[in-house]
Amino acid sequence: MTAVLLDTSIVIASASAHEETPDLADFESTRISALTWHELTLGLHLARNVAEYRRRSQALAAMRSGFGDGLPYDDACVSASDLIFARVGERGGTLRAHAFDRMIAATAVANGLALVTRNAADLRGLDGLLEVIER
Repeated sequence: MTAVLLDTSIVIASASAHEETPDLADFESTRISALTWHELTLGLHLARNVAEYRRRSQALAAMRSGFGDGLPYDDACVSASDLIFARVGERGGTLRAHAFDRMIAATAVANGLALVTRNAADLRGLDGLLEVIER
């Protein structure tokens, strides 16, 4: 069993009627990053109309109730980001790409957690720094 941080893609899939629900049963504990709540709050405010805003607002409230508070992006996460940027740069990657994904990955590294995502390809090349589990 592993303690994990859930990426935004997993949180969305867990609440979506249109996606296969990810199997999280074999994890010891699951955590969320405050950055995931930030991304989902942005999505709420990008709603095209009031009805969509209300639907998203209710869904976000239900997700927050179910998953709880997010781990903060703090100084330890900044230090982990430094390691991630160094690795990406060493391997010829684009440093500005996948900014939120990498910040969430840094949160996982700083907290000693594996990261569960639907977008493992976005985090390629971080082996040795981070365990990425695709669901």
